[in-house]
Amino acid sequence: MARLRGFGLLAVVGLAVGTSACSSAATEVRRQAQAALAHWDAAAAAGAGGSGFVLVGEPTLFVGDDWGPNIDGNNAKMALYAGLFVAANQLPSEAPSDGSVKWQNGTVHAVPVISAQQALTDLKATGVSPCPDCTPLQITGASLTTATFQSTRGPAQAPAWEFSLKDTDVKLDQIAVGGRFIPPPPPEQPAQPRVGPPVESATVDASGMTLTVTVVGAQYAADKPCGADYTAEAVESDTAIVVIVYEHQNTLPAACSLVGYARTAQAALAKPLANRILIDLQAQPISVTAAH
Repeated sequence: MARLRGFGLLAVVGLAVGTSACSSAATEVRRQAQAALAHWDAAAAAGAGGSGFVLVGEPTLFVGDDWGPNIDGNNAKMALYAGLFVAANQLPSEAPSDGSVKWQNGTVHAVPVISAQQALTDLKATGVSPCPDCTPLQITGASLTTATFQSTRGPAQAPAWEFSLKDTDVKLDQIAVGGRFIPPPPPEQPAQPRVGPPVESATVDASGMTLTVTVVGAQYAADKPCGADYTAEAVESDTAIVVIVYEHQNTLPAACSLVGYARTAQAALAKPLANRILIDLQAQPISVTAAH
């Protein structure tokens, strides 16, 4: 019996230490969430009066299946990532008349449209991997079109300049919405303690009061080996929301796969989502669509 009581005492002490560590991590993550909100709020205040369209993800869409046989595909890919482009012909410098952004729920928002020359400047600025030895891609023409881009309110049809390239059927659609709010660069913060997986996307219910977030997590619930349950907490400001997801793992020893699965968790809001933006702990926007 003495051994059992001793074992029980150790278990209680271990549980207390584990609970304390989890509580400390949760407190730090909430602090980082508040810092991310403050960072976003400051940027939103400085950029007030934008077009109402906030892009999530890449501003450039690759149109086509393959570079084709008439161009060095490896060079083309590296030049694309480096933002190396030259205009073989003069591109329009005048901004067209206003266009519109249309969301899947039928909402339409008027937006200014930038010129093809400005879109080319923006395209060059997307380069992330310098390649001093690459041959720039030659742009042979530009036509104004619409394309589907991911936004903070889900997929949206938005104006885009479609650039034609020499020696290939591949085209590049560059977002052409002017005056849009540009998310701020991530704030400098210490490494985030892990309490759960990051939010990938979300839906909002008809009331605007509940966000259902999607994460990459365990295949099964926590009542099974290698499983986990997920809960969520919303940290809010007047312009944005951070949803923190907590992972509650089954702690029984087991050989677990590293394959991730789509899991969801719900977070209740203090007030409707309305025009606020869902962001992550790096103050970067996340797409939210209306639940069907």
